[in-house]
Amino acid sequence: MRFGFHISISGGFSKVPDRVPDGCGTLQIFPSNPRGWKKKPLNKDDVEGFKIRVKEKDLSPVVVHSTYLPKINTPKKDLREKSIDALNQEIERAEALGGDYFIIHLGVKGGEIELLKDTLSRLKYRTIMILLENTCYSRFKDMGIIMKDFPDMGLCFDTAHAFEAGYDFRREDKFRDMLKEIDDHIGTDRLKLIHLNDSMTPLGSKVDRHYHIGRGYIGALGFINIFRDEYFSTLPGIMETPGCEGCDAMNLRAVQYLSQY
Repeated sequence: MRFGFHISISGGFSKVPDRVPDGCGTLQIFPSNPRGWKKKPLNKDDVEGFKIRVKEKDLSPVVVHSTYLPKINTPKKDLREKSIDALNQEIERAEALGGDYFIIHLGVKGGEIELLKDTLSRLKYRTIMILLENTCYSRFKDMGIIMKDFPDMGLCFDTAHAFEAGYDFRREDKFRDMLKEIDDHIGTDRLKLIHLNDSMTPLGSKVDRHYHIGRGYIGALGFINIFRDEYFSTLPGIMETPGCEGCDAMNLRAVQYLSQY
């Protein structure tokens, strides 16, 4: 498994690859300021510098995560139109940066399925694959209802979100049950990426709080089950764990250690 982290784009994209910790083989970034609607035009030299350093450091896949503001399931027409426009701008930027995957959170609640389908049908992408990520209240069965209409989109599995949604993959039998649900309703072959995050909140909390690997409610056993799985173990794993001095190195050591079981 290739491990990586979400990396800050502060100061320009060309600086990002050199922020990737030693021992990592992949990375994730935002396509622009994650807390603003307005996006600065991409600088050609900055983009080329990013792509050159990514290639030199053999970082793959390049994962781009949608920013915080777009809401694909809002019933408010103005906000929804603004969100679709913003996402299409972000996808265009992600493709210019040579991104392999573009991630969008797909939280499915009652009555939103047709709204979500319509929103996804209006996204414009050519060279990048859209990955839909489970949220802290997502059920894979419900995600499958939407994803069956978009066979060219894949799944990003977030460990913290799955746990917070009630999937107790610390137990091997429950882990197998979860895999069966994914395979039955989405297809395991559509699973392309894992977000490796522990959870600060308990099983089924429906509250999204990431924590350091092995130190939250998921603990070591949940990650060991993932790393032992024949298919999961072949996927790239991105960590979105809390930032602090030395924390990335600590979390990288944790996943490297647990993946040896």
